[in-house]
Amino acid sequence: MRRGLPIRAAALLVICLLSACDGEDGSTVLSAEPLQDTTVPSENAVTETQTSVVITVTGLSFPAEVTVPSGKSVTWVNESSAPHEVQMETLDGAPADEEPVRLGTDEEGGLTLEPGTWTYFCTIHPSMTGTLVIEG
Repeated sequence: MRRGLPIRAAALLVICLLSACDGEDGSTVLSAEPLQDTTVPSENAVTETQTSVVITVTGLSFPAEVTVPSGKSVTWVNESSAPHEVQMETLDGAPADEEPVRLGTDEEGGLTLEPGTWTYFCTIHPSMTGTLVIEG
């Protein structure tokens, strides 16, 4: 019985390898789909309350530019399935003194900024960038 085991294992390996062939010529066809956050809508929402401008993150992008009236804070609400960390930058691109706003899934966080134009990005997903225009 022990001799039949290697033969059966080899036969099983051959069957597995042959079943992996997808191409017409017997070659293996692999396809790579880009990673996407498909569990939530792809558009972010920007709403305004009496005290704050609320940016709802629903995917892997931030709104390109948001204007914030004087005296209001900015709040990010993460409704995506990925955590995010918002890092403010100074005009020369250096990280600002503010601590990053860490957003786990289904979390929110915010800050109040001085008037001016601020850029920000996600430290976890650096392609996520945005601009805040804080009116003075």
